[in-house]
Amino acid sequence: MDTIEGIRPGIEGRLERVVEGELLTRHVGGKGTFSTPAMVGLMEITSHRSVERLLPPGHTTVGYEIHVRHLAPTAPGHTIVVTSHLSEVKGNKLYFEVECREGDTLLGTGVHKRAVVLANF
Repeated sequence: MDTIEGIRPGIEGRLERVVEGELLTRHVGGKGTFSTPAMVGLMEITSHRSVERLLPPGHTTVGYEIHVRHLAPTAPGHTIVVTSHLSEVKGNKLYFEVECREGDTLLGTGVHKRAVVLANF
C-alpha cells in the first residue's frame, strides 16, 4: 500500500470524557486519579477514529509506537479532552501529534504512530 486515498496530514480528532470508572487508578490512595494507561488508550482511540471513515474497505489501523508524557493529575469527575492531529503520512504509516487537556491545563502530550493494515480478524 503506497498511499491511502483521502488520508492526508491535517486530519484532526477529538474525544471528551469524564474521568471516572476505568479511567482511574486507585493504587495512589484516596478517590484515585486519571491513569496514564487510560490517557494513552484514549489517545489511541482518538487517533484511530479520526481516520476510520476514510479507510479502504476491510482495513483498520493498529498502533505500533507511542511516546507520551503525563504532565499533571486530574481528579475523578473532571472532564478531559483528547485531541489528535495527523501530521504525516508515509505509505501505510500515520503519524499523530496527541494531547490531553483539562480546560487550559495540559495533562499529556506526545506522538503516536499507527499503521493501516488489512483487518483479518
